Amino acid sequence: MGFSMQKHYKLLIFDADHTLLDYLADERAAFVALYDELSYPQTDELLAFSRYASESTWTEAGMYDVHDKNVQQNYHRVYREHVTGIFEKIFAKFGAPETKLSAQTAGEKFLQYLERKGALFSGARETLVALSKRYKICIATNGISPIQRGRLSELKPFVAELYISEEVGAIKPLPAYFQKICREQGVLPSECLMIGDSLSSDVAGAKAVGMDSCWYNPRSEKNSTPFTPNFEIKTLQELQTLL
Repeated sequence: MGFSMQKHYKLLIFDADHTLLDYLADERAAFVALYDELSYPQTDELLAFSRYASESTWTEAGMYDVHDKNVQQNYHRVYREHVTGIFEKIFAKFGAPETKLSAQTAGEKFLQYLERKGALFSGARETLVALSKRYKICIATNGISPIQRGRLSELKPFVAELYISEEVGAIKPLPAYFQKICREQGVLPSECLMIGDSLSSDVAGAKAVGMDSCWYNPRSEKNSTPFTPNFEIKTLQELQTLL
């Protein structure tokens, strides 16, 4: 899909995880840091299982279904509960640390390690630096406030505001989330472009309020959802050429 060069947007809104930030890299780094602190023997099997435990508990909690009313209303509470669930699975398989740390406390420590500066995807910083000279930019992300603010700290100089669901009081794709951004930034939805990897969250949410969207699809995945983006890109660098 190509951009219509006849339209000039006043605000570019970027998703964070899996668009600008490499969550899997940050998660692995947090696991490693926590296991170092606990003197918990690290193996490839442990780290692989930690990733599996994270993915499976997130899925079991229904957190991928951001259109579910229960998820929308309880997202941040369930987020924290899912982290406790990760370590329940890990300790059940590998045993609890010698410190007898509970799964809940391990989860709290893990979340603190996630507050460190995040790993950026290739081209993320360069793209925001370049586009910030011509556009106002915001970042819109579902997540826990201190975690997302810490991980996005390197990009803060190039954005007008970070909109984090825990602070907004709503998650993407709820209209209230996008309406708050437009209201505070003094723009109409039609004057904004939402850029993100999630069809169900970023694209669907933008479309619901009359906002254009750009699907970041680096793996050329097939769109099997009812949510159709206005544009599609494989690399962030494409935005610099097309906008």
